[in-house]
Amino acid sequence: GIGRAPDVPDVVDPFNRDVDGHGAYRYTDPRRRSCAYANERFTRVILEAAGVEGKRVVDIGCGDGTYTEALLTRGRAASVLGIDPAVAGIERALAMYGALEGLSFRQGVAADLATSGERLDLAVVRGVIHHVARPEEEIAAILAAAKQAFFLEPNGWNPVLKAIERLSPYHRDHGERSYVLERYRRWIAAAGGRVERSFFFGLVPMFSPDWLVSVGSALEPIVERVPLVRRLLCGQVGILASGGPR
Repeated sequence: GIGRAPDVPDVVDPFNRDVDGHGAYRYTDPRRRSCAYANERFTRVILEAAGVEGKRVVDIGCGDGTYTEALLTRGRAASVLGIDPAVAGIERALAMYGALEGLSFRQGVAADLATSGERLDLAVVRGVIHHVARPEEEIAAILAAAKQAFFLEPNGWNPVLKAIERLSPYHRDHGERSYVLERYRRWIAAAGGRVERSFFFGLVPMFSPDWLVSVGSALEPIVERVPLVRRLLCGQVGILASGGPR
């Protein structure tokens, strides 16, 4: 689960502080054009690539629930469980969306589901792995908890993202460390899983100026079609994986 290694900053408390100080997670702020654009793109990619409709879904690292609700209402999942270790995030999720039928929230981590014997149809893992202290263990727990998993993560091949991780106080505070696609493939294989599909996408980073949203959104369809260019310039990678037998 999301734990703290001795050499890794605490990545749960910063998210609790986000809710306490801002009322929600900072990256969910719809007033920021870049956050609104990037998050809507993330949601559309997940709904299109993961095949949510009719499935029992768990949103691993659901945060404050802002995007968990879309899996039910827009994705037409049979049911959605959101789990997250940040108490403040779960409290906000329950306050905002807890009354929706078919949608529930619980404080916890993927390992809790694996040890309880629960196994859902699909795990949605939206921007979680680059925060955790032990990615290989987290991926193994996720694949043990669901028949399929869709991972959406920063693209570790992108040199701009690597620089942002080192220079941005927000990214350092939240313990962000991106990885290349090949490493995800190794971690998934080590957990007994199989990658069904992977792809690079997106040119608009969170917290970027408005002009970059206009430029990036216009260039995305072009860049995403060129193999080597998309590997280096796209900001995100999507990975659909099947879990091993249980």
